[in-house]
Amino acid sequence: MNSSSISLFQQRLSSLQLPTFLHAFKQQLLTYLHNEVSLVSDHTLLPTTDVLESLFGRYKYFSQRSPLKELRSLLLTIPLSTVNFTNQYITDALTTIRADDLSQWVHHTFGQSMLSKRQAFFST
Repeated sequence: MNSSSISLFQQRLSSLQLPTFLHAFKQQLLTYLHNEVSLVSDHTLLPTTDVLESLFGRYKYFSQRSPLKELRSLLLTIPLSTVNFTNQYITDALTTIRADDLSQWVHHTFGQSMLSKRQAFFST
């Protein structure tokens, strides 16, 4: 990735007919690319997916131990792989976030799980 990458990206995007709701995202992406390219100045940066592949590999390893094969809240384990856990970090997390609040957030964000839908369906 270098300064010419941005113009090439814009050129390829211009050939697509993006829906209006994606224009803000496109602008955010271009801003991000400009910022990243400015950090490497005259050098060419080779972007790879190694980090993403590693994160999903860790997620797959972690999710294999789960009896329920749902993506829902298990997706929250992906960013955990990027955090350096310290005793203070864990203490802060356990003392500032209530389990009920987290459960409500998960339900609001991900909705009803397939397991609870099945249980509700078969209990009637």
